[in-house]
Amino acid sequence: MRRSYLLLFAGTVALGLLLVALGRMAPRREAPPPTPSAAAPAVSLTLDVREGAIDPETSSVPKDRLVRLRIVNRGTRPARLALAGYEDRLDVIAIVPGETWSGEFLADRPGDDFAWLLDGQPVGRLNVTGSHLVEGHQ
Repeated sequence: MRRSYLLLFAGTVALGLLLVALGRMAPRREAPPPTPSAAAPAVSLTLDVREGAIDPETSSVPKDRLVRLRIVNRGTRPARLALAGYEDRLDVIAIVPGETWSGEFLADRPGDDFAWLLDGQPVGRLNVTGSHLVEGHQ
């Protein structure tokens, strides 16, 4: 009788370990990033790129706004601008001199440490103003 309980216990432990291993190997479903929504109020932002700098160097947008971004390359060489912290939402192609790039993203990550990177180098900052708390929660 004691031996059958020991076998039952060992089988249960083995089955549990097998299920844990299978669970860790299963692909995880990540929540898709929020897409720009027509319901989100929009704000326009224009950046001028000129010889290794952007203007304005610091800009601000309210949290949970759809940012309609316009980048104008007023320099003499192609430029690629990225926003650290929003790389998964904003993909700017190389902009040739004299050209304008337009796109949009949802600014839903509050903070003042989002760096504008021009060809990989920090040249400015975007502040997303507002609380990180969900409205109605404390």
